[in-house]
Amino acid sequence: MKDVAAADTRNFALVGHSTDGKTSLGEAILWKAGAITTLGNVTTGTAALTTLPEERERQGASVSTAVYGFDWQGRHLTLVDTPGDPNFQHDGQIALHALDAAVLVVSAVDGAKVGTERMWHSGRNLGLPMLAFVNGMDRERADFAAAVASLAKMDAKPVLLSIPIGSGANFAGVVDVLSMQALGDGGPADVPADLVAAAHEAHANLVEAVAECDDALLEKYLEAGELSADEMRDGLLAAVREAKLVPILAGSATRALGVETLLQALTTLLPSPVDARSWTATDLGSGSERTLAVAPDGPFAALVFKTVVDRFQGLLSVLRVVSGTLQHDTAILDATTGSRQRIGKLHLLRGHDHVEVPEAGPGDVVAVAKLKDVHTGHALTSEKGGVRLAQIPIPKGALSYAIAAKSKADEDKLFTSLARLVEEDPTLHVDRDPNTGQFLLTGMGDLHIRISAGRLKRMFNLEIDLSRPKIPYRETITRKVENVEGKLKKQTGGKGMYGVCYLSVEPLPRGAGFEFVDEIVGGSIPRNLIPAVEKGVLDGLPHGPLAGFPVVDIRVRCIDGKFHPVDSNEMAFKLAGAFGFKAATEQGRPTLLEPVMDVEVAIPDEYMGDIIGDLNSRRGRVQATESRGSGSIIKAQVAMSEMLEYASVLTSLTGGKGSFTMDFSHYEEVPAALCDKIVEEARAAATKAESHH
Repeated sequence: MKDVAAADTRNFALVGHSTDGKTSLGEAILWKAGAITTLGNVTTGTAALTTLPEERERQGASVSTAVYGFDWQGRHLTLVDTPGDPNFQHDGQIALHALDAAVLVVSAVDGAKVGTERMWHSGRNLGLPMLAFVNGMDRERADFAAAVASLAKMDAKPVLLSIPIGSGANFAGVVDVLSMQALGDGGPADVPADLVAAAHEAHANLVEAVAECDDALLEKYLEAGELSADEMRDGLLAAVREAKLVPILAGSATRALGVETLLQALTTLLPSPVDARSWTATDLGSGSERTLAVAPDGPFAALVFKTVVDRFQGLLSVLRVVSGTLQHDTAILDATTGSRQRIGKLHLLRGHDHVEVPEAGPGDVVAVAKLKDVHTGHALTSEKGGVRLAQIPIPKGALSYAIAAKSKADEDKLFTSLARLVEEDPTLHVDRDPNTGQFLLTGMGDLHIRISAGRLKRMFNLEIDLSRPKIPYRETITRKVENVEGKLKKQTGGKGMYGVCYLSVEPLPRGAGFEFVDEIVGGSIPRNLIPAVEKGVLDGLPHGPLAGFPVVDIRVRCIDGKFHPVDSNEMAFKLAGAFGFKAATEQGRPTLLEPVMDVEVAIPDEYMGDIIGDLNSRRGRVQATESRGSGSIIKAQVAMSEMLEYASVLTSLTGGKGSFTMDFSHYEEVPAALCDKIVEEARAAATKAESHH
């Protein structure tokens, strides 16, 4: 931001499990820093970080990342409040790619939970320095020691920077372990007598942990038994920024106790853009990779980590400047697509409010309106001497619903409205299944899709129906059939219609598709009429003999025929071909084929048995298991029909700790017992549809 150097800039995310108080903590930070004049409340919808009606309806449970830029003690900070619900946590995971640090918010009552662990690993995989804040020390059953132990189990290497004074109704503040002062509602005071020993023990453990992160410090510590204040400060700073230690602080967001200690730790321990992880970029001119110097006069480079639909300004691209300086009314490149863009006004986001600013430098987060075809994840750069930062990976959705407008009048605006929603949330995907003709909305989970449907109603006055998607079954034959007659003979008062063809059909290997072979010899069907026979066969392919599903993996040979010099024409032979094909496939012992998916399930090791058992019960075939990080990956092939509601089943079996991806693999024959049931249901549905017409 203008007048604030990059070294005095901080940007960080609040991450963790849903309902552990991230938004309340963000609110308390803003209030303590003087950025807001009143401490808002997420339950009543008065929090500055609760920006969407959907969040107010859910009593502050975030469904989207909120951004707030503010100044404190000569520094410029950007706070990014991320959702904790697994349906929306992807929004925070995307944001982490563009930020320098994170604060892990942990429940004092329940300790680290699924969402805590997921966001911890997301931050760790990016090498981000992290602090942890044990929130809710004023709640009944708050247990600071248990919460810290739960972080240690995640291999977080926690060290205490503050310890709570009391808990539950008796929570009165914190002891700052570095300054050895008590901080409560009344300002700094002496450490309570009953906590002196615990505070000294925490301080000694902190010194030892810092010494162990640096060989020179360890040698000094082993010799002298202590470290100087400067050595301690520098050692702690290095250990946190190299992600070797996670400082733990205690407090209550709703009472804003312990928050000042956190604010001090945020600004002194977390890195500025200059000290943060290095950024690798590709030089657009030479194509070579380079480490980007974080400097205001370097080449402009930025990452778009969020897109917001603003009712007044349209689409807003929220971007983090990595290098260089961005000013309004300048031309830039979208390095991801190569398109030229012109920057309009720059806005500092403060929850609901957008404050116009003249420029943005390294580490700053600003929003820009109306960048055409610039999406979340894209990298932006200067037109001359530009560089391309790595695009932010976007997680793939796991659950699909078939969608349709409730009102026929709304059909036209359904897809333009959905396109706006997809621009804002890149993990939503809209596609038309070419096999079933249905439009599918794919998202991260049931709640994600349902809230997206609710947003369509709020933003565009559009109501949609959600239903289970149809399975794109196929039909084929299982035996060869020879010499089946297809015949059209129609004699009226005037010119007649006459055409006869003889067809042989045989099954082809899976995935081979359709072949038509012309084996007519001796002119039994004139050459110019043979394409009409093929056209008749092609017209029959979309509607198989069993249940009306498309026919695949079949070869049709036209081996003989008869014609009449006057009454034979293209239409006659087209219909003869269609009749012959229908009769031949009915005799070819038709069967159903179903799509089989390649499935990868990522889970903690302790759920391996349950998940494999469940996949087996779904007619799944486990192909391989492999260790990955602290968990395991199960690779399996499972019928698509068995996977429609797997997202909620996996959440239930693993307590939300599992995730999966799914891609089409191949078609294979449906087991006979299931085949009859599917055919019966398809015929009943077809009969019902006909009766409606």
